[in-house]
Amino acid sequence: MAVYTPLDYLKSFVILLLIFWFLRRYLFNRIEIDRGFMLALIPPVALAITVRMLADAGVYPKSEWWSVTPGVYVLGVAYGFVLVRLGMLAEKRLGVEYWKVVLLLGALTLPPFLLKLLTQMQAPLRFLYPLALAGVATLLVVAPAGVLRLRFLTGSNALLVFAHMLDASGTFVGVDYFGFGEEHILAEFFINLTGTAAVMYPLKLAVLLPVLYLLERWREEENELTYYWMVKLAIFILGLGPGLRNSLLLTLV
Repeated sequence: MAVYTPLDYLKSFVILLLIFWFLRRYLFNRIEIDRGFMLALIPPVALAITVRMLADAGVYPKSEWWSVTPGVYVLGVAYGFVLVRLGMLAEKRLGVEYWKVVLLLGALTLPPFLLKLLTQMQAPLRFLYPLALAGVATLLVVAPAGVLRLRFLTGSNALLVFAHMLDASGTFVGVDYFGFGEEHILAEFFINLTGTAAVMYPLKLAVLLPVLYLLERWREEENELTYYWMVKLAIFILGLGPGLRNSLLLTLV
């Protein structure tokens, strides 16, 4: 049975808006969302997912304030914000690119959490099942894009497709083959209706593809790059975060 209620979605949406406002005011007016920034995302994303997994494994208590949704997103953003600001300070004083400092600080602070997660894994190779399925699904979606001249499915948008195909794949394998339950109301409805979590693939694409198309049209018409990249970043994290969590859950059983 789904565990998220409409109130949970409302709280998460409000927190997401507040995070956007905070980052727009205190970070994105000082930094570009480019390749370096995407690399700087690795430590905060890794921390948030690891803490969430350790909560699932019972190592940490499940608290909405910091270890599960929505608090775990706030934890990841706060951690990442501190690392990026320290990186920017080092770049200003030492001339080292900020994202390199972020990766170094992440490498120094993340190992205790990652090692603790590794000790909880019963079958680490199971992670490869949804990963492989996500790769195949992404290829089936993106490969025809060149022939059909669907430019909104090329470049960095292919990575967004992969993130959400990983989410669909983790759900499919977990629900259909390992007896996991679905936590989201709408997804649970369609899984029960069709009798398989494979329905997550067309559901994801039915939402994602129009959003990507409209987003690219908006960029062409308005030429607003900051909000454009912020939205793409949100789409990516909202796919990759649950996708990695669903896939890694398979390793704990």
